[in-house]
Amino acid sequence: MDDRRLNLLRLLIGVGILAYFGGLALRPSPQPTEDAAPSPAARPVQLSAPACSGRIEQVTIGNYEVRLRITGSASIILVYTDQGNVTASTTEAGSAGEYRVRTPGPATAVQLDGCPPLNLR
Repeated sequence: MDDRRLNLLRLLIGVGILAYFGGLALRPSPQPTEDAAPSPAARPVQLSAPACSGRIEQVTIGNYEVRLRITGSASIILVYTDQGNVTASTTEAGSAGEYRVRTPGPATAVQLDGCPPLNLR
């Protein structure tokens, strides 16, 4: 290939790359509104059900899982993490009081059904 064509091609590629990054730099960043509610992962919320029939006896925290020992009955395990919340059914997460829930990151709080959340920090 001719050296003149290669220089033109290099110039076009360079201009394209500069235009792409220039467009990224000039794009407005999303601004959070003042009316925005805090993210669900930031603060555990108590569900409206007043009855709490299950109790967490033991919690073992790993980087990507939480192991629980529960007494009583519960149908839902809610695990709060900084990366997002994970909801697991007790029928799928384990049995006989021993439960294991995989998480996207380290857990910050755990909640059973309508019980108050247990802060893990």
